Amino acid sequence: MKLILLTLPLMAMATMTITTNEHVSTTLTPDVLQGSLNFDEQNKNPNLIKEDLNAIIVQVKKFDPNAKQCQGGGYQLSPQYTYTDQKQVFSGYSGSLFFECEFSNIEQYNALLEKINPVIKKNVHKNEGSLSWGVSEQQRLTAQRALRNALLQTAQSQAQAFSKTTALSCEVTSVNFGGNAIPMTHPMMMAKSVSFSDTAVPTQSPLQQDQKTSLDATVTYSCTKP
Repeated sequence: MKLILLTLPLMAMATMTITTNEHVSTTLTPDVLQGSLNFDEQNKNPNLIKEDLNAIIVQVKKFDPNAKQCQGGGYQLSPQYTYTDQKQVFSGYSGSLFFECEFSNIEQYNALLEKINPVIKKNVHKNEGSLSWGVSEQQRLTAQRALRNALLQTAQSQAQAFSKTTALSCEVTSVNFGGNAIPMTHPMMMAKSVSFSDTAVPTQSPLQQDQKTSLDATVTYSCTKP
C-alpha cells in the first residue's frame, strides 16, 4: 500500500512537499544449474592420494579449461591418528577435493560426470551435492538496473499525476532506494555417497521455479505554483 505524506506551509497551496513509498517488482527465471562435487580418500601413502585426486582435477580442467563453470580444485591432505591405550597412533592420510560448478543445463552436468567417473579409483569416495536452479550474477545485475529504471519512471509518472491533482507544478526532488535483494540459490551437500560404479544412470534436472524480486524507494516531490 502506497504511503503519502503531505507537508503544507503557512500560505496554503502555494507550495507542497509530498513523500511516497514506491514499489516495483519483476519475475526472474533461474538460468544456472548449481551443484557441487566432493571427493575424499584415505591411504597410508600420501602420494597415491595425490595421484588419484590429480587425475580428477585433470578431467575437470579438460571439461572446463578456462574455469568458467567450476571453482575449486585445491585438495587438502592431512595425517590421521587413532588412540590406543591413550596413545596416539598414526593411521594414514586423508585427502579431500571439492568443486562448485554452474551449468546451463543438466546435459553439461552429466557430461562432466562422464569425464570424471572413469578415472575415479575404488578408494576414492564421491559425494554429489544436490542440484538446484539459481539466478546468474549477470541476470541479477541486469534486473537490478531495470528495477531502478522502472522505479524512476514510476516516480516521474506520479509527479505528473500530482501536478494534475493539485494544479501545481510537481517534480521529483529525492529518491531513496531500499528494497529486497534478489535471491541467490546455493547448493547443499547430499548425504549420499556415490561410488564410481553408480554412474550408468544420468542425473535428472531438478525443478525450476521462477523467483520474484522487488525494489522499494522513498520518493519526495516538491510542488509549487507554476
